[in-house]
Amino acid sequence: MYIMPESGTENRKVRGGEPKPEVWRAELLAVLLLFGWAFFINRGMRISGLYMDDLYTWSCWGEQGIVSFLFPVGSTRNRFVYWLASWIELAIIGNRLEWIVPINICLNAGLAYFLYRFSYRLSKSRPVGLLSGIVFLTSHFSYYQIGQMLGLMETMGIFFALLQSWCLYRYLKGDGSRFFGFALLSYFLNCFTHERYLALFPMFFYCLFVKREKNWKPWIAAPLVLALILGIRFFTIGTLSPAGTGGTQLADTFTLRSAAVNFCVECLYCIGVNAGPEHLSGISWQDTPFSLKMLVLLMNLLVLSFALATFFALLRRRKGKGGGARVPVELIFFFGFMVGCMAASSVTIRVEMRWLYVVYAFLLLFLSSLFGAWKRLRLRRDRDPREMHRYRISDHVPQLFLALAAGIAILLQCFYRTGYEKLYLFPDQERYNSLADTTVGTYGREVLGKEIIILGNSYKMSEFTAKTFFKTFDPARTGQGTSVRHVERLTDFGQVTENMLILQEDPAHNRFLDITEPVREMKLEVETGYYRDGWMDEEADIRLLTGKSGEIRMHCMYPGDLRGDEYFLLRVNQGEAQRFVMQRNVSDFSIQAEPRQIAELTFCTSFHVENAAEQRGEKRLAMIVNFTAE
Repeated sequence: MYIMPESGTENRKVRGGEPKPEVWRAELLAVLLLFGWAFFINRGMRISGLYMDDLYTWSCWGEQGIVSFLFPVGSTRNRFVYWLASWIELAIIGNRLEWIVPINICLNAGLAYFLYRFSYRLSKSRPVGLLSGIVFLTSHFSYYQIGQMLGLMETMGIFFALLQSWCLYRYLKGDGSRFFGFALLSYFLNCFTHERYLALFPMFFYCLFVKREKNWKPWIAAPLVLALILGIRFFTIGTLSPAGTGGTQLADTFTLRSAAVNFCVECLYCIGVNAGPEHLSGISWQDTPFSLKMLVLLMNLLVLSFALATFFALLRRRKGKGGGARVPVELIFFFGFMVGCMAASSVTIRVEMRWLYVVYAFLLLFLSSLFGAWKRLRLRRDRDPREMHRYRISDHVPQLFLALAAGIAILLQCFYRTGYEKLYLFPDQERYNSLADTTVGTYGREVLGKEIIILGNSYKMSEFTAKTFFKTFDPARTGQGTSVRHVERLTDFGQVTENMLILQEDPAHNRFLDITEPVREMKLEVETGYYRDGWMDEEADIRLLTGKSGEIRMHCMYPGDLRGDEYFLLRVNQGEAQRFVMQRNVSDFSIQAEPRQIAELTFCTSFHVENAAEQRGEKRLAMIVNFTAE
């Protein structure tokens, strides 16, 4: 088989020749470009509140020890490598949830740099390597990696898959058997990051066959590592079968027909066609403008033309040497990684774009390898004395084709990113960002310990979310007694106290609104003599919204010595005055009014606070009164 050489004079001329300071300068520029582009393209992404899987992961971290976190009892998955990284990340983040997205962006930019270096090595072209990194970062497949705390798992999975391929690539190029061992280690770590990467095991035997390895140790090591992985899985979770997505079991949902359909959908995604439904793709192919569809067609024609031209040149050169025409091993190598990753994610009930991000990375490496093959052929041909009379080809045409295709891909991905708000996870994420912004973002940690009353429950907040959401903002991880209660009407709860926040769902804009002050004023409107902290003058006039029973309860406190003749008169809606005697310093009274109506209450006391330090109105302070009307 045809294995393109990695060493030799021609490669040193391509890769070498740059003074060391210029190399470091170029690498620094590449890092700055990739990180800058990563932050720019993801500038609209943020997390200020957790929900669903992110919130559950945080709760496990906040309420369990590290052993229970890494090896949860009764779990259907064993991802202790990812869970260890998640534990470390959460220990760094703590309750600073706004750090999650910047950390995700930095990790993805670092991954793009690794891809750039790999692509550069394959293509022997820094521009091609940079284009690979930039196109990778722009891909709308990265929505989960950037927009969710669990995106760390996807980033780690792609990194270990690329690292496995890098090590096996070095092994194929004759850089030593130790790289085969490094690849096995990467594979082991990846299988306990996400179980779908078990599907990459055949690549070890592909490399051993291609290498024609005579040493028996690698042939034994690979199946031993797989047996170790499966043994650990069986011992810890009691099964070898990977769990499906959405709470399903792979053994219950897998069919060959659905797997074939999913595989075809994945192929379409990779060539720029959003083949999935709107809630999984953001913008479906049916909703894609015709002009962009034509650009997708042009992009694929450019890539296909370049690929066919390169394959034709490779085949013709092999025939010219009389050795038969064979496809280069290096291209089959990356194609195998693509197919393995696609097969692993096609066996479940649906196709999610986040699973295709690793496939997209290997597609970029495949094209980089193809360009590298073209470049090596061009160098050999230009040095061949027998072909000096023929037209000398250059790298400019394939570079132009790839640059145009990359430009179209970037334009297309930017368009697809505008549909993020329609993806299944982002509407809920936007709601809980709004909940965090409206509460903690407005009041800070003063919100901890309060009762959060939400008018409406169209968002279907779960009991777990209501119980756990505000714990994430507490350094002590307890929430300090913060509670969440949903009501249908404003009359379903009493007066707004200092320990309450009143929110309203706004489904039209997918957010929460803070209506605490308007509701406070509506429920208790003061004409004269009553103050927000509960103090009341000798005479007071207020309007109060009653609850469903119409009962108004008054908790009264007189901070002085009682003589025994203290009382106050109370009129409801200018009716007959009722007399209430203060027999104790703290007394509770109640009065009946019409339910769910505005009741006007007029107070007149026979007492006041002696030697009070202040007087707020025309009359003197008399007592503290807290109202309840439910």
